[in-house]
Amino acid sequence: MLEAPPEPQRMRAARLRDYGAAPLDVSHLRCLLDCAQVVNSSLDLPTVLDHILIQAMGVLRAESGSVMLLDPDRQELLVLAARGPRAESVCGRSQKVGQGIAGWVALNGKPLLLHGKPEDWRYELVCERSDVRDALCVPLTAEGEIIGVISLNNRLRQQPFASSDLELLTALTHHAGLAIRNARLYEETQRQHQAVERLLSGMVTAQEEERKRIALELHDGPAQSLFAALRAVEATQSMLADLPPSVAEELKAADTCIRQAIEELRGVMTDIRPPSLDDLGLVTGLRQYARYLSERSGLEILVIRRGLERRLPATLEVALYRVAQEALANVWKHARARKATVVVDIDQERCTLEVIDDGIGFATPPDGRSGELKHMGLATVRERVELMGGQLDVRSVSERGTTISVTVPF
Repeated sequence: MLEAPPEPQRMRAARLRDYGAAPLDVSHLRCLLDCAQVVNSSLDLPTVLDHILIQAMGVLRAESGSVMLLDPDRQELLVLAARGPRAESVCGRSQKVGQGIAGWVALNGKPLLLHGKPEDWRYELVCERSDVRDALCVPLTAEGEIIGVISLNNRLRQQPFASSDLELLTALTHHAGLAIRNARLYEETQRQHQAVERLLSGMVTAQEEERKRIALELHDGPAQSLFAALRAVEATQSMLADLPPSVAEELKAADTCIRQAIEELRGVMTDIRPPSLDDLGLVTGLRQYARYLSERSGLEILVIRRGLERRLPATLEVALYRVAQEALANVWKHARARKATVVVDIDQERCTLEVIDDGIGFATPPDGRSGELKHMGLATVRERVELMGGQLDVRSVSERGTTISVTVPF
């Protein structure tokens, strides 16, 4: 702890601290306003702290300065922003709490105005650097806890730092503390969001793997059994030419029934997981599904590729395929359309998928989220798009059709 100085030195230090002890001038107020605007406009912590440091050094005419954050577990201060002659060598370094000027402030939680030797008796007790003539150092706090310090060294004027300078720097620390708190809250929110995304992505991946497994089992099991039964019926028909009419009719009915079952099973497997999606990509998979749905529904479906001819990440292809599948199913069930067009447009940064129909349309809700969208079966589409980090746009006019547009960044 710092001890009280002898009376003459204390009086001299008090006189020195009173230099410039006037109210904040216009430049000080402008500095505070500018820092407040930066804090409110950015969540990038290094950028905000560096800006605050530059503003403080400029208005207080300091040669150098730094912003250090506290690591409570290691009891160290890490230099996050630095300016001045030693900035490159200082930035990123750490300092023990209790060591040096910043360490003393972090340990005691009190601001320090240091005038240097021989004017200030405290200089030898807390300063370990010979290049520091005078200094300001203020603790950064958030919700009552010390989270770091901000310090300025060597005023570029004949007079040393004064109490009014310490007041301004203290005011700036409120902005810095707010910036740190906002940035940490944002980082925590981002971590939680990423964790949710990973869980949802894992769930979707697991669902697709299960779909693939089921489709394979249907192909290797029931599908093969139906094909074998069809071949047996065909062989029976060819071997027994003189069958009674009743038996021939039964065999023909069995043949028709088996073929229908095979087609239905093929449709189910295409719904579950189209084999071409993994092998040939999104556009080919959509064209295969479009043929199947056209045969089933009578809806004329055209799939168009625009932009770059490239494969997308597998998870993105699957997600976009499901979006198109759900959107086309909605067209079939609700739109009373005769024709639908699927457009896949790929550029260097994003993929846009559009499903356009000439159906009856509907009134689009302002927020695109409630009421009609849920009724029209688009709630699931929206959830998939949000999971991909994309945007969903629904444009519809009564009796003039609907366009569902999904844009997803890579």
